[in-house]
Amino acid sequence: MFEINLIKHQFYILATLYFIIETAGIYFAFHAVLNSRTSQAAIAWAITLVTVPVVVLPLYWMFGSSRFYGYLEKFHEATQEHLEIAKIALSQMEPYHVKDMQALEDISNTIKHLNIIPFTSQNSAKLLINGQKTYQAMLQAIEEAQDYVLLQFYIIHNDHVGETFRKLLSRKMQQGVRVYFLYDEVGSHRLSYHYIKELKQAGAQVSSFNGHKGLRKYLHINFRNHRKIIVVDGLKAFVGGLNLGREYLGEDETMGFWRDTHVMLEGPSVQTSQVAFVKDWYWSVGEVPQLNWSIQSAEHNARQNIMVLHTGPADIKPVCSLFFCTLINHAKDRLWIATPYFVPDVEIIQALKNAALRGVDVRLILPEKYDHFYVYMASYAYYKELQGYNIKIYRYTRGFCHQKVILVDDVLAGVGTVNLDNRSIYLNFEVAAYVADKNFAHEVCTMLEEDMSSSYLEALETIDTKPFWFRAGSRLFYLLSPIL
Repeated sequence: MFEINLIKHQFYILATLYFIIETAGIYFAFHAVLNSRTSQAAIAWAITLVTVPVVVLPLYWMFGSSRFYGYLEKFHEATQEHLEIAKIALSQMEPYHVKDMQALEDISNTIKHLNIIPFTSQNSAKLLINGQKTYQAMLQAIEEAQDYVLLQFYIIHNDHVGETFRKLLSRKMQQGVRVYFLYDEVGSHRLSYHYIKELKQAGAQVSSFNGHKGLRKYLHINFRNHRKIIVVDGLKAFVGGLNLGREYLGEDETMGFWRDTHVMLEGPSVQTSQVAFVKDWYWSVGEVPQLNWSIQSAEHNARQNIMVLHTGPADIKPVCSLFFCTLINHAKDRLWIATPYFVPDVEIIQALKNAALRGVDVRLILPEKYDHFYVYMASYAYYKELQGYNIKIYRYTRGFCHQKVILVDDVLAGVGTVNLDNRSIYLNFEVAAYVADKNFAHEVCTMLEEDMSSSYLEALETIDTKPFWFRAGSRLFYLLSPIL
């Protein structure tokens, strides 16, 4: 009799627990329907939260949110605490703001309404193609540092590339140079404690981006800081696609040759790159470093107009998506995009199709070799929808093409960290430099033409000839695109 009562008691406990979990699943299913960014995400979350809440509830808490709460409030807090610094920085940049850009009028209007730092004048941008040239330029700039180095990457490996940077930073710190070192703990999960310890012992200020403790840390695990930024003395800045690792030199046996693009900036655009770092640093550490906010125009009388756009899931408006659609809609003759991951949202797909219908030469350069199978598969789900619009897709065959570059007509080119996928556009903290200059656009055009010569033009009808498992798999991964 006692055993029967015990079994009944356990049954009631389990039934009560399941009732609570199921109720929570139904509650968060409504939450997903009301708050999910896309209809497919809302449907997927709602169905699974109701049917298998035990499994899906913790996943929804970690991956269901599309907003990164607390970040903007933290930056406003930093601005109030360091109001004089903020005033100085803004006043220094104000004379360099480009207020009249007739060739890019619609883009300028969008920037105004998004309340982001506009294009500035008297800049120079140097295109850095592939790992060797990029690392050489970075190391030389750090070697010349007199005051400080800000360094932020998504992925840092403690291989010979990471060690080269660590040793140089350690040597510069012995000369009195300050170093602020920020990394994403998801992207750099293989970075050893010993590497970080040696930097700290040498005098560096080191932090992971999401370095918070407890439940808050896990609720933010879906958000990544994908930015790659180096700022030296407030005089030079680097942004682009390269992280720190030997694979970016083409030394990874699996990936082989690695195609990537970075850019070195001088002029007022350096300070806007610095702003991105300061926001991330304050979120992570709660301090604003003492930096150089006085602006020095680029040498050799450079006159390039440049905007450094930093976007992320803390933005009140979807800045990255809105700005990218504006670039696509602005194109009149040519729109060339190189991206390793092609999993865009409905708005960008529609904008690409509209551009092609206007007679714009729309070309996408995607890698034939992939590093993430599920993203590669998902990209093919878009082929059917793009058929009949004269959109050309080039598959790069020389190695892995990881660059994130956009070319609009002959007037604007962008180099940065933004992939053409939902994660970059909505979930990651990103940064990109957009250069409004015909000479720079010509350089980028020449670079992309060379990339296309190492690619083959893939017919969109290719998807119709793929086996059933491939087509079914691509659709399945497409359904997961909101979190890919």
